[in-house]
Amino acid sequence: MNNKIKVAAYCRVSTDMEDQLHSLSAQIKYFTEYISNHEDYTLIEVYYDEGITGTSTKKRDGFNRMIADCEIGRINLILTKEVSRFARNTIDTLSYTRKLKSLGVNILFMNDGIDTRDKDSELRLTIMASLAQEESRKISERVKWGVRRRMENGVVFGTGRIYGYKTVDGKLEIVPEEAEVVKRIFHMYLYENKGTTKIAQELNAEKITTLNGRLWSAPTLLLMLKNEKYAGDLTQWKHYTSDFLEHNQVKNRGDNPDIPLITVKDHHEPIVPKEVFEAVNKEIKRRRDICCDGRKYSGTYWYSSKVICGKCGKPFNLSGGRKDKHRKLRCCNRAFYGKVPVTDANGEVKGCDNKTTNEPALTAGAKYILRQIQISRAEIEEQLLEEIKVIQKSEPKANVKKLQEQIENLKQKKRNAIDLVLDGLISKEDLAEQNSYYDEQILQLTERISTGRNTSAAHKKQLDKIREYIRAVRETDELDIDNTELYRDLVIKIVVYESKDERILEYYLNCVPFGFRVKYHMQKPNMYQKFAIIIDSCTVI
Repeated sequence: MNNKIKVAAYCRVSTDMEDQLHSLSAQIKYFTEYISNHEDYTLIEVYYDEGITGTSTKKRDGFNRMIADCEIGRINLILTKEVSRFARNTIDTLSYTRKLKSLGVNILFMNDGIDTRDKDSELRLTIMASLAQEESRKISERVKWGVRRRMENGVVFGTGRIYGYKTVDGKLEIVPEEAEVVKRIFHMYLYENKGTTKIAQELNAEKITTLNGRLWSAPTLLLMLKNEKYAGDLTQWKHYTSDFLEHNQVKNRGDNPDIPLITVKDHHEPIVPKEVFEAVNKEIKRRRDICCDGRKYSGTYWYSSKVICGKCGKPFNLSGGRKDKHRKLRCCNRAFYGKVPVTDANGEVKGCDNKTTNEPALTAGAKYILRQIQISRAEIEEQLLEEIKVIQKSEPKANVKKLQEQIENLKQKKRNAIDLVLDGLISKEDLAEQNSYYDEQILQLTERISTGRNTSAAHKKQLDKIREYIRAVRETDELDIDNTELYRDLVIKIVVYESKDERILEYYLNCVPFGFRVKYHMQKPNMYQKFAIIIDSCTVI
């Protein structure tokens, strides 16, 4: 009994489908009978993994338990069907066979006819493991290709639910009662100028819960507001496996030409109109930019979170009560640290000598500028059209198709190189050197494709933005410029320069790609009347 070889077997199937599980049970039965029928063998155990990929050993519990048993001397010999069942990763195959050999444990790959006790076993094992790894790569590419085609055809992947929709036979269907909540969320954010924290508080107060029955939170609502599905579009492949060997999930930023973001426009019935969705996401960006500048977003007044100091760059905040019709605004740097600027130990300037401004001045300047845009609408539109022509002339023409053909050519050469090794025409060292060269060429071509696409996308974005300006300028002709709530949507930022000698306001609007500098003064006609705002000049900057 002591002279018998302690034998274990290892088998694996890569999915938990019924036919594969049947195959697994057949393998276990075969190895059990095979080892039991050899008088010089003692069966230790048949180790197995089900529904686990062979490209990595990290999550293969049965495999790892077998290695641990080898380390404590329980096993002398391992039987396995073939190299691809043991591992489809060349590095893992070689490292584990060498490790086991150092422990006095040999492996017999039965279908491949490889026994690690033979002198040439490592060379043959390297070739077979490389072939197994290449087969895994091919399978991975075929699966990705199939997934991509199905995504392009509009099939919804994943079984996860999103609030407002349910997935039925690969299609998104609206859940009516949830859709009403979604519409309300978009409306509160865009038209009621509420933040995600405030919206969450109101929904929670009304006992409206998320899909999981939990309380709403600001991050959850922000993700909803950014989700294109609510506008009827479907974008998939937002995460993908970066490497078929490691299976690491990474966020898809759209910079990999082989794994693009797949977007199907007008894929399903929307819950909110596209124009509302786009307006909400512009507002999200605007509020985010405000926070990046060190300000806190507020939507109380049309100019809230839009006014900043032209001297120190800090925000202007309201001073005095909210009921005051002539509310004043002052630099928060001056309010906190005084009117004499002082540089502290960290190099930051504390204090500011900029003067105050007031709401009537902000309103008068905005009204004056919109009137000027209406008067000069034709000239502004002509200037923007000229800018479009300049951009169109400068757009590069990248031959993406030709570059992709070159990449495929190099990939085919890599595959052919393995055949040359098998035929004994080149060595393993030559194979590694050639693959390194091909990989570098593929990387360079991929970067050229990415750069070309990014440049074209940037040009398209510029053109779309200018066309949007033209549309907005045309619409100003129909605007009621006396409606101050209109300024909330049109004005992006106001920069204040106030001194004893002059008062300057710089306005930046979302309907034109330039700013306006307004000089004004305050005049009091007589002792019984309020100050009047007189615009002295308005220039384009």
